[in-house]
Amino acid sequence: MRDGRAAARAAEAAEAERLAALIPEERAQYLVEAAEGWAAAGCPQRAGELFAAAIEDGGPVVGDARSYYAGFLFDTGCPERALHALAQLTSSDDPFAYVCAGEVLEEAGDLDGALRWFTNGLRRFYRDFGPPDAVDDATLMQLLTNRQRARRLLELPPDSWDDIASSAQAVLLADLTDP
Repeated sequence: MRDGRAAARAAEAAEAERLAALIPEERAQYLVEAAEGWAAAGCPQRAGELFAAAIEDGGPVVGDARSYYAGFLFDTGCPERALHALAQLTSSDDPFAYVCAGEVLEEAGDLDGALRWFTNGLRRFYRDFGPPDAVDDATLMQLLTNRQRARRLLELPPDSWDDIASSAQAVLLADLTDP
């Protein structure tokens, strides 16, 4: 990374830390953003400290702070710790945490693990859904689409949930192209 880009990411991280101190109800979210900024700026120790602070804070974070921490741990060569952080997400009441966990594993090259998270998110949070439900629920759509992609990459045949994903994607595409 160029020095200028690293400096810009460090400045963004410092601003997120400042906001974490100023806005306590959004502290955890800002701490995660600061941690990601410090990681991108080449300061992994500070990033790790801030991820730990966000998790300890326990406040709301889109997708759960532990999923972002797991991605950081994979990136810094700590896969066992990353898997431990992801395992803690099974208690999350946020279906988007399952999207994030699956994406972290997909990025780490564990397609089977990613597929499990996407599938478990669908089973845990959604019942009897069809294409209209997926069109109206962004998290449901992400779980379906990500699961479909993982299954394709694993060369698995389409199933009924893949068919729902394809139908919902067609509806969304038609909405985008309809004048």
